[in-house]
Amino acid sequence: MAQAGQNTPLPGYVAQVGDKLYMKADHNGPSSYSNIGSSSGTGDVINALDFGAGGFESIGVTFSAYSFSGNYIVKVIPKSGTAVTPLGTTVPTYALQWFTVSGGAFGTISTEVTNGTSLAAETVRLDLVMV
Repeated sequence: MAQAGQNTPLPGYVAQVGDKLYMKADHNGPSSYSNIGSSSGTGDVINALDFGAGGFESIGVTFSAYSFSGNYIVKVIPKSGTAVTPLGTTVPTYALQWFTVSGGAFGTISTEVTNGTSLAAETVRLDLVMV
C-alpha cells in the first residue's frame, strides 16, 4: 500500500536524455494537507532530492492534472519565491496545490482543499525533467 507523500517511479524510468533526467512517477498526496490560498500553508511539497536530482527544470501533471480518482485537480507551483521559473534555471522545490472538483468526479476546478484533509489515498502522475 502506498504511503502519504510517496513517489513511485514508473517502470523504465529514470531515463537520461542528454544531460537531463526524465521521469514519470506516481505521487500520493499528503496525510494532512496545508492549504496555500487561505492560510499561507505550504501545499504538498516535493523536492528534487526525493528523486535523486539537484533541481527540477519542469514538472507537469498528466491526465489534465486530475488525480486518478477524478476527485481532485492539482496545480504545480515553484517554491522559489517567483510565480514563474526563469528560463534556463532549475528549482529544487515545488508545491502541488490540490483543488476539489465541482459536480462530482472529473468536474471543473472548484476550491482549494482545506487544511488537515488527508489526500494519502489520492494519486497524481507527474512528468518530471530534472538535472
